[in-house]
Amino acid sequence: MATTRIYRFHDYGGPDKLKLEAVPLPDPGPGDVRVKVQAMSLNRADMLWLANQYIETPKLPSRLGYEVAGVVEAVGHGVTAFKAGDRVSTLPAFSISDYANFGETALVPDRGLMPTPERFSPAEGASFAFAYFTGYFGLYELARLQPGQTVLVTAATSTTGLAAIPLAKKLNATVIATTRTAKKKDVLLKAGADHVVATGEEDLTARVMDITGGRGVDLAYDCVAGSLSDQIAQSVAVRGWWLVYGFLDAPGPFPWWPALKRSFRFAVYKVFDFTGNRHLGLLGDEEAFARSKRFIASGLADGSLPPVTIDREFKGVESLPDAMTYMASNQAAGKIVVTL
Repeated sequence: MATTRIYRFHDYGGPDKLKLEAVPLPDPGPGDVRVKVQAMSLNRADMLWLANQYIETPKLPSRLGYEVAGVVEAVGHGVTAFKAGDRVSTLPAFSISDYANFGETALVPDRGLMPTPERFSPAEGASFAFAYFTGYFGLYELARLQPGQTVLVTAATSTTGLAAIPLAKKLNATVIATTRTAKKKDVLLKAGADHVVATGEEDLTARVMDITGGRGVDLAYDCVAGSLSDQIAQSVAVRGWWLVYGFLDAPGPFPWWPALKRSFRFAVYKVFDFTGNRHLGLLGDEEAFARSKRFIASGLADGSLPPVTIDREFKGVESLPDAMTYMASNQAAGKIVVTL
């Protein structure tokens, strides 16, 4: 019997809980695709899932891993969009409770795949989806960013932050990017940000108001919340948007008075609001999902959406625990990838 090696964990915790285990090579069921994995890209959700701190609860023993790229080995009944030999990348369009992909082989529903851009390496092919799809839905479908508006991107050296910059620049928006210290300023300017604010060294609201002539930003695209909340709330323009898609800081008191004063629109958002997740009771929006795939595929093909920055590449499937330990150190400015 043919076998493959996959990662599982039998207890909640950190990277030390991961076990690389040999299992029978699975056959794809109806609508599924079996992929020979060439690269695994780490996501904060993987760390939270492993620690049982995610929005879904792992059933032990559990697999993990959202983002991979590889080559199609076999397809299940009813799959017509892909065939053996195709290079593919996973999309955030399935529940990690149903499909988890770190290891030598992945099973993925066909709606959770798209062709890897021809010019992309496996590492690049595994790294773009969560960042660009999260940004597209937030900026384009939910907040409906308009040409020439101003966007504040918090924790901008994160992969989602770096991806938001070219997405906003496609509309000729002005991008104000934040980072804790000025050490990463050049990274953000090189990525296309118009202004960089070091929130550990400068007053965010004062800088934003200076840049915008006292008006504030049309959209705050925020994955921090927590200690920055009051400053962000005071930085949003009247009837602008404050869109929270993550909590890098522990959520604190909501700034009700600035919200009342400025009448901004506030939303907590996740990519599955548009792509769907049956375990969370989310049906998704198939028309918006189709638009997102066309938009991102086109941008990746013509270069207006560049490959997501890769901070570090680990070699060999056995190096995943080391890669996740590195992620936990919060040193990275970009994606952390394991190539097989």
